[in-house]
Amino acid sequence: MSSSSSRIVELANIIQTNTQAVDGYLASKGLPAPSFAADNPPTLLFGHGAEIEASRQAVVDATDELQALMLGPTGTLSSLFHNSLLSIQAILRFNLLEFPDGKEEVTFAELAATCGQNESEIRRLLRHAMAYRIFTEPRKGYVAHTAASKKLADPLMKAWLGFATEELCPSAVNTVNALQKWPDAQEPNHTGFNLANNTEEVFFAEIPKDLVRESRYADAMAWFNSAPGFGPEGLVNAIPWSGYETVVDVGGNTGLASQAIARKHESVKLIVQDRPEPVAEGRAKLDPELKDRVTFMEHDFFQDQTVRADVYLLRWILHDWSDKYAIKILRALIPALKRGARVVLNEFVLPPPGAASAYQSKVLRTMDLSMLELHNGKERDADDWEKLFSDCDPRFKFLGTTRVPGSRLGVVEAKWEP
Repeated sequence: MSSSSSRIVELANIIQTNTQAVDGYLASKGLPAPSFAADNPPTLLFGHGAEIEASRQAVVDATDELQALMLGPTGTLSSLFHNSLLSIQAILRFNLLEFPDGKEEVTFAELAATCGQNESEIRRLLRHAMAYRIFTEPRKGYVAHTAASKKLADPLMKAWLGFATEELCPSAVNTVNALQKWPDAQEPNHTGFNLANNTEEVFFAEIPKDLVRESRYADAMAWFNSAPGFGPEGLVNAIPWSGYETVVDVGGNTGLASQAIARKHESVKLIVQDRPEPVAEGRAKLDPELKDRVTFMEHDFFQDQTVRADVYLLRWILHDWSDKYAIKILRALIPALKRGARVVLNEFVLPPPGAASAYQSKVLRTMDLSMLELHNGKERDADDWEKLFSDCDPRFKFLGTTRVPGSRLGVVEAKWEP
């Protein structure tokens, strides 16, 4: 038996064993089996503990690998479809998620009439989406929701995929052109986004010019923070925050992470720093019970830090920036650093080559390229993080990276030892 044949049988066994584990658990809890039905709960398979999550992920990884083996090299390459998101873009832009008069089923003609498009093109676009199990055609000529199309109607999910189709896709197709034009890939305005938008402004300056784009981006980031494994919970539990008196949350937006830390660690005081707009929003929305321990101040993280603290937290900040600018952000902390002060990053920590499944690697590497497309930023592995601190200043002692159980993000720590 060839190694390929033995591997496909091994994968089939992995799928069977772990699927039975998940199915048995759901049945024991009186929960429904996963399905594509519109009323199937979108979070059905999440939040059941490490063991069930490991089984779920094992099935996802194994089915991805088995599919690739069964497709073969030609099938794998030819299934890299260039227009996978085209129907999603149409669904969102033409507002096809809301059926007229609250109907459960509508005709293609009815949906076409709501957006002023030809029925034939709407039918083609929706049948493309149906191939991805987004909508279904329960009888010829009629459209009904599936679990995925229902989830797509969620405002935050809609914002994320709207951001993907309207901002990321145009940036992606211009990224190689940007690399040819600006091979150093360090400047935040030398990107695919800049070519796609014909602008010299950086992403964070261009997007706020349009309130629709700005709101969509804010909601897309809110979706990320609400998705399984992306919230601040892992960060809250990974660090002994109660052992510190003062924490500065650099670029902390409206204070999501700081508030989560403050709720569990009542002795620590947190200062959230960011631009005027998120600072004002954070102050307005802050839980009154936290006002004595979570405060806000305006600060540009490229300017010298003025607050002396025990810990400087940067959550999902440095991945937006190339090494050149990430080092500038870290160096701006130095004027305020006291001996023993810590810098804590909450970021992706890319695994070494071969350490993650191909499926998980696709997710991580897609995130990495997204940073390249928009900012010339990057996701980094442990060696990259260590080198970043070393290149910034040798007085930083790199303490390593920690993988947080239940979180997609890692914790990166360095200590100031002048």
